[in-house]
Amino acid sequence: MSRTRVPGVLAPWLTGLILFSLLAGGATTYLARPRQLSPIPQSVLDARRESTTASAQAVTRSLNGGLTSLSEIATVVDESLKQRNQALLDPFRARRWKSLYVLDQTTGTVVAQVGESAQPSVLGEPLPKEAGMRTAQVGTATEVVQYTPVGKPAEAKYLLVGHHDVRRLRDLLTPAAADGTWLVDRSGAVIEGVGTGEPPQAFVPPAPAPGESVAGSHARRLGSQLEVFAWASLTGGGPATALDWTVVSVKPVTDVTMATDDTRRRGVTAGGTLAALTAVVFGALYLVVLRPIRQLGQVIVGTRSPERGPSHGEAGHIARTVAQARRTTSGRPDHETVAGRR
Repeated sequence: MSRTRVPGVLAPWLTGLILFSLLAGGATTYLARPRQLSPIPQSVLDARRESTTASAQAVTRSLNGGLTSLSEIATVVDESLKQRNQALLDPFRARRWKSLYVLDQTTGTVVAQVGESAQPSVLGEPLPKEAGMRTAQVGTATEVVQYTPVGKPAEAKYLLVGHHDVRRLRDLLTPAAADGTWLVDRSGAVIEGVGTGEPPQAFVPPAPAPGESVAGSHARRLGSQLEVFAWASLTGGGPATALDWTVVSVKPVTDVTMATDDTRRRGVTAGGTLAALTAVVFGALYLVVLRPIRQLGQVIVGTRSPERGPSHGEAGHIARTVAQARRTTSGRPDHETVAGRR
């Protein structure tokens, strides 16, 4: 008959001790590993990104709102053309546009205008049939040209065009509250900016997904100066998004609180705590469970006296019972011996 050996308590105790020791060592090594950390607190980087995003959203709302206002003016112009055969633009002279004019889409001539001289050539050929906006270089200035059909797009004979002065966007860049904030195009060229800092050199932001914005921030070093650099693309899904503009801000590191990197210290502390906890738990298991069981086994086989055996818990109770049974057995006659004498 084969006998199956059942593993004792020592085997799982040793296995658990080894595994938890490896876990403590691995956790210490992982948490204390060297990392490439920014010398600037993450909260400062997040705040710089959020303020730059707020400026980008303000610019987006302004540009999209301008196109909405232009569509409302186109309704008034359409009614005036139907009633008086003359475009009514004078009430809108003091609006946000540098120049506002009505263009005949068939002949390409300007039939009415207010503000500065009309520049219909910036629209190119053929003339756009739907509302939208684009950038154009007028002289030495970069302008946003917004346009919308007068009347139904399929039947529109005229096109209302407004030139938006990008200098009006300066006030929308100030919420970034940095050393310098700039509005740059897709090629990295600066369109407009505020502040005393140096504009970014041909910064090209990551390409955003359709209908989504790209925003980020990081610490960078230029020479001996460390600064926070943040960017946010125009968002919102409106016509302004098609301009591929990005708001960029820079803030010197001297304006923020420096952070201390205590990651390694925390890693060593956490790993040491886990190692100490492992030693305490398995030491207690040895003293409370494993050692009394081994002493009890020695008492049973007779290699240890009951007085030196376990005295507490279930193991102590069994040891006392074994000692009592032996004393009882030693005080009675041997039945086999008595039967032999008979």
